Amino acid sequence: MTSATRVLGYVDPLMCGGGDHVAVKLSCEDIPSYRAEIVRLICADPDPRGPGLRYETIDTVARVTGVGRRQAIHPGSFVRVDDSGALRRATRFAFAAMVFPTLLDGRAQTIASLWDPATRHGYAIGLDEAGALALRIGDGNGTLASLSTATPLLARTWSFITVRVDGDGGRIELTHACRAEFPGIATMASWEGLAGVKLGELPAMPFMLAAEPAREKSGRLFAVHAFNGKIDRPRIADVSIAAERLRALVESDDALAFGDEVIAAWDFAVDIPTTRIHDCGPNALRGTSVNCPARGVTGHNWDGSSEDWRAAPKQYGAIHFHSDDLYDCGWETDFEVTLPQALRSGFYAVRVTAPGCETFVPFFVSARSGAPAAPVAVVAATATYLAYANTHVKFDSLNSENLFESVMQVSEQEAYLNEHRELGYSTYDIHADGSGVFYSSWLRPLLTAQPGLYTFNYVNDTHLLAWLETLGQSYDVITDHDIHRHGLTLLSQYRVVITVSHPEYFSTAMWDALFAYQQNGGRHMYLGGNGFYWRTGFSDAFPAAIEMRRGITGVRTWEGEPGESQLGFTGEPGGLWRSVGRAPQQLCGVGFSATIFNRSTYYRRTAQSRREDLAFIFAGVGEDERIGDFGLRGGGAAGLEIDRWDHVLGSPPNSVVVATTEAVGIGGLLSVEEFITTTRALDAEQNGKVRADICIFATPRGGAVFSVGSIAWPTSLPHNGGDNNVARITANVLRRFLDPAALVVAQAPEARGEGGGDVG
Repeated sequence: MTSATRVLGYVDPLMCGGGDHVAVKLSCEDIPSYRAEIVRLICADPDPRGPGLRYETIDTVARVTGVGRRQAIHPGSFVRVDDSGALRRATRFAFAAMVFPTLLDGRAQTIASLWDPATRHGYAIGLDEAGALALRIGDGNGTLASLSTATPLLARTWSFITVRVDGDGGRIELTHACRAEFPGIATMASWEGLAGVKLGELPAMPFMLAAEPAREKSGRLFAVHAFNGKIDRPRIADVSIAAERLRALVESDDALAFGDEVIAAWDFAVDIPTTRIHDCGPNALRGTSVNCPARGVTGHNWDGSSEDWRAAPKQYGAIHFHSDDLYDCGWETDFEVTLPQALRSGFYAVRVTAPGCETFVPFFVSARSGAPAAPVAVVAATATYLAYANTHVKFDSLNSENLFESVMQVSEQEAYLNEHRELGYSTYDIHADGSGVFYSSWLRPLLTAQPGLYTFNYVNDTHLLAWLETLGQSYDVITDHDIHRHGLTLLSQYRVVITVSHPEYFSTAMWDALFAYQQNGGRHMYLGGNGFYWRTGFSDAFPAAIEMRRGITGVRTWEGEPGESQLGFTGEPGGLWRSVGRAPQQLCGVGFSATIFNRSTYYRRTAQSRREDLAFIFAGVGEDERIGDFGLRGGGAAGLEIDRWDHVLGSPPNSVVVATTEAVGIGGLLSVEEFITTTRALDAEQNGKVRADICIFATPRGGAVFSVGSIAWPTSLPHNGGDNNVARITANVLRRFLDPAALVVAQAPEARGEGGGDVG
């Protein structure tokens, strides 16, 4: 059996262009050597019922033979402070902070450390295996001491902690007290003499919050004993500071008012969208966050008066750290590739082979802005690919088998991900502490965005590429990230822009660009379902990541914490686009309505479809044909997630529904934002909103939009060798949209009714 997981890898950057240099980073498991080549993927689906796995080797890029090696992954987020001396000299200090532990699982966790693992010199403040506040301290000469309060902190409850260390006087004191609602829960432990430990000047190591350092054989530092939970307003002061002043220092916004007592006072409410950690104390001991911990989260003093961290920043002075956060694997580069200047755009991969092993490491070559090679642009939904990257939903969600009404089938990659959680999560997953995952990055192997049996999104989208190749239609590939960066300037180069099976995650810049493109004569074919659904954040500080926050509505696998729905990258409201007045219907005429995972179904033409101005859509298609009663996803063209027309939600008044689904059945379930009370009438047998609609409308300056409202549509294109009515309709619309002649869709009064017209 050929394995796809004995070699893992990623390419940086994930999106590039002809002439660019890309770094390839691999990790091999028991593989002494490998061969690598660059391929352009035409179809990434190995299903023999379709085109099958198809790719072409790029012979103008030299093949590489390499030596296999294993590269480690070290998840866990933390703050690193590289101090010039003030912290190392502070052997008589008091540390204080507000902490909110979210996972007490019998594992020691570090809240703050200045520690050299080689010499065991310094200190580490944290929670012991029982969840009690603890300190470990060593002098680097073999003498160690440790102290614990012995009473666990309460999980998911704010506590005020203090640690006093007098390295000269030989005294340690630890205290913790729960928030005011629980005044009786407070503990203290103290120790005289320090058992012979003499700190001296502390080691020349980085100070860390939420972790402590360890060192690989190569010498590279990484973090261990990572903390799960929030830390708010950490402070370091001279040990002589009185208890009441230490508490006041933590609660104060003006650390400088405490004079020489203050050594460091970090304020996480400053520079929330960045990696920068601000020190408002006199020594300006600035830090850097690592592995993308959650910022813009509620602090110990959040009172519910605002849900926007920009409006009440001092109530958002916490960072939520996780032991399984991962932004960058930090792997060394195995080899670099210079892409040919004239390389055509497309879905690409580094194909790595060894005996018993074949792996495809994905990347994308985008068409250059200002140099289109074709009149059609296919949008690679890179934000959506990242949102789903390395998902564990099939293993972790109790609803998976209920939705599919079958025993869950998993690919080799999915099974591997379940066993190797260090590869990081998708935004559909939850962290070990139960909190939702906000961020997803490409600086790690992406096992769900490559050829294989995990079909959602990436593999499905390549069916359109294979169909266009068979059709002989030239096309460029651009990515979500390109649209976010270049906007209308990029899109306006193309007569037709095609968004494929599931463009679910869209940033504000992307939405604005696509809407402006349509309003300025552009023609958009939306060949998918549940698109333009979640508002997504991009950041220059985290160029390899996207951010999303699920809030409290929409189809979701986790629900956001109160007060934490604003995107940390941008400050914008997260959650559904619909919730901020931009339902997908406004953009493309249809919007997410229902899921239908147990099987797929077909469409039937409406009476409106017989209009003369719409005849081009159905050329070669009979009036009574079932449209798409076939396909690779559930046996039909309408399935998985489906969209409906709705003028109340913003479907343009001149939009016309030309086909709608039949026989959706009880497996079609209304999306949660579509109802406000639970009733029995939530499935397609009883609720008319559970349907997929195909619609079309004209836009100013000769533009137009055609939408099919189903994820399964592209995977019906290859049926019968491409000779089918789904392919025929798609080709008819594409040819007409490529024709520069103005396209007029007349408004009909009956088009404003539910469904845009009666089924014929």
